[in-house]
Amino acid sequence: KQGNKEKELLTLLLCLVSPVPTKSAMEAQMQIQIPLFNGDDHEIWSIKMRTLLMARDLWDVVAIGVSEENTHQESDKKRQKDLRIKDMTALHMLQTSVTESIFCRIGRATSSKHAWEILKANFGETEAMQLRKSGVLVSEYSNMEMKNEESFQEFSERFMEAVNRSKFYGSVFPDQLIIDKIRRSLTPWFYETVVNRLSVVEDYPLTEFVYTLREMEREEALHNPKPSECYSNNKRGRR
Repeated sequence: KQGNKEKELLTLLLCLVSPVPTKSAMEAQMQIQIPLFNGDDHEIWSIKMRTLLMARDLWDVVAIGVSEENTHQESDKKRQKDLRIKDMTALHMLQTSVTESIFCRIGRATSSKHAWEILKANFGETEAMQLRKSGVLVSEYSNMEMKNEESFQEFSERFMEAVNRSKFYGSVFPDQLIIDKIRRSLTPWFYETVVNRLSVVEDYPLTEFVYTLREMEREEALHNPKPSECYSNNKRGRR
């Protein structure tokens, strides 16, 4: 008992003398990842970047710009200086958010607003472009099949990425339609070995359906010492 009391006292003393992290120290530990733009998917990048600029209270100088005003009032001079600092901070974030080749497009921009407008003019997606991209993504979704050498985990990640990107550009897929497409896209081996063990597939919401198949695949792998051979054997059998 005496030993336990000494340990408790030592723990209490350590808690008292340990420095409590300040707000600035905690903020410094939070590394905010700036989304990198390589010329593709400007719409997605611009949404992420706009949110980040808003979080840093910088979006106003990007959207509105900073006017160059001549003033003799000290308060106005300070306000103008603060706005210029915000503008240069936002410009620096935009410069570091693009690849080297794209930086050459905005390297001579003297304001964040100018840099943002250059990127939008060169890479922004018009409504017609978004419609074409949506059509390509829908076609990719429609033609997607599970490969013999890949697991359902890999296939479902690839498949759901195509679905989510299609939805981002305006396509509408009811969950049951997606579930039916997944079932049609599976390899015969996986369908017969795993999916047939489901009782009533139609009762599953999409997220639960995908999660259930992933878990069933893991269970199958535990009972099968070499699950990869099943995929390769199935592949040879279909030739």
